[in-house]
Amino acid sequence: MKKLIALMIALAMVLACVSALAEREDVGVKPAIVEVEGGKIMGFTMGDVTIFKGIPYAEAERFEMPRPTKWNDIRACLNFSEVCPQGQYSNNANDFASVSNYFVEDREENTFLTVNVWTKNLDPDKPKPVLFWIHGGGYSSGSSCELELYDGYNLTEFGDIVFVSVNHRLNYLGYLDLSAYGEDYKYTANLGHADLIAALEWVQRNIAIFGGDPNNVTIEGQSGGGTKVTQLMGMPAAQGLFHKAVCQSGGSVKVTRTTEQAQAQTAVLVENLGLTGKSNEEIIAFLKAMPYDDLAAACREAKVGAGATVDGDYYPTGTYELSADKPVIFSTVLGEMSTQAGQLTGKVYPKYLTEEHIATHYSAGITDEVAMARITELYGDRAEEVAAAYQAAYPGHPISDLLYTTGRNNDKAVAMAELGNPHVYQCVQAYDPPYFGWTTAQHTAGDIPYWFRTVINTDARFMIFGDEECGRKVMDEMSQALVNFCYTGDPSTEALPWAPFTVENGETMIFDRVSEVRNYHDKAYFELINEINAAK
Repeated sequence: MKKLIALMIALAMVLACVSALAEREDVGVKPAIVEVEGGKIMGFTMGDVTIFKGIPYAEAERFEMPRPTKWNDIRACLNFSEVCPQGQYSNNANDFASVSNYFVEDREENTFLTVNVWTKNLDPDKPKPVLFWIHGGGYSSGSSCELELYDGYNLTEFGDIVFVSVNHRLNYLGYLDLSAYGEDYKYTANLGHADLIAALEWVQRNIAIFGGDPNNVTIEGQSGGGTKVTQLMGMPAAQGLFHKAVCQSGGSVKVTRTTEQAQAQTAVLVENLGLTGKSNEEIIAFLKAMPYDDLAAACREAKVGAGATVDGDYYPTGTYELSADKPVIFSTVLGEMSTQAGQLTGKVYPKYLTEEHIATHYSAGITDEVAMARITELYGDRAEEVAAAYQAAYPGHPISDLLYTTGRNNDKAVAMAELGNPHVYQCVQAYDPPYFGWTTAQHTAGDIPYWFRTVINTDARFMIFGDEECGRKVMDEMSQALVNFCYTGDPSTEALPWAPFTVENGETMIFDRVSEVRNYHDKAYFELINEINAAK
């Protein structure tokens, strides 16, 4: 009898568990399996969004052009892949208030050519616009998973777009010019960009599987990624692979690095390594076999630069005139690359802050009187004039923001507008975050969590803590503008019309406590600053 009772109890427990499982059938994280050109991949669905991380879009041996890749069985795409070697493993100690993820460098250099995809609907019959995100870090560092700010979940859920982020070759692996050592290496000076183009080609061939529209792709990048965006706009191989562009805190009007300059730098490297007089095949074989850390050290010693090269072929002119018909946004933030400590000490990005720095440059104790004394140190008897011009440019901002403010965008917007593009938009994210007593203007990359809505539900929530209502307002305005731009090429919203930039008027959207479009809002201020600096 006791055994029967125990069996009945056990059976009841099993039935209860089965019943609970049935009730939980549509709850929690579920696997998602699709087949792309390389093979089957498994991601996962979490809430309304399906996520695939670390999808290979290409493979390449060192210094070789990327080519499509294949695999057997189902590939788990549940975590971010390794990233391009760069000599660091976590956050940049020089960054101010960054939110960093741990990442792993790939030491074999063949597993990091990957994309990550977020989508709300895998239905290919309901195509959605695609946002293709290129991380910052110049040409030498960074990755798609470096910052939690880069996560595509919130924007995908909010705007019903397909969000794609990409890893590509950086530094000397992506930009060492070996074109003098054989026809097979003629594009090595732009391999990092060739990877990005290969990823965009992968998007064209595969994104419909994820519910994306290959005929509505927006490329967006920040800092170095923003500069790569303008350079892709000028590369013939990239034409037709994207339809709109967003450049955040980056971009270039004209790239000037030539093949001759790049080859000369490589020649110094070859000489330093004792390879002068060796055959091309021997030189290439030696460079391919060097451990990455040794290669990087040798390149630094030879003063080899990393960056796009105008070769007259893969990158013909160094401009973006090939994309003069594409809608484009040029954006910046109020503080960009400047800090109060840097302004006064001449050391931008102090690596280690002292207690004195914190008390005098990053605390609520920076009164208008203190700020004015520092402005006077910079501009002497014209300090009052400078302060007045600044507050006319940014009404309502404390004059301490002047010590951070930099301007970086007009040249790119002007150049594109002068090409006859009627779809150029410019903006400044001027909202002061509340941390450290509102005494730090938005730093470069500080706008990303507003565009991507990662200022909520991530570790970046500190950026609006204590001022959530206004911070969320700015986030809503910016993210909705970006979604609208992805859909239509016009970032205007019903609540916030955004006029295109013209050379005559300099229309610029100011995202702030009160957001609005203003015409050449800071022109008089920067003309005054330039006049004073020129007279020194």
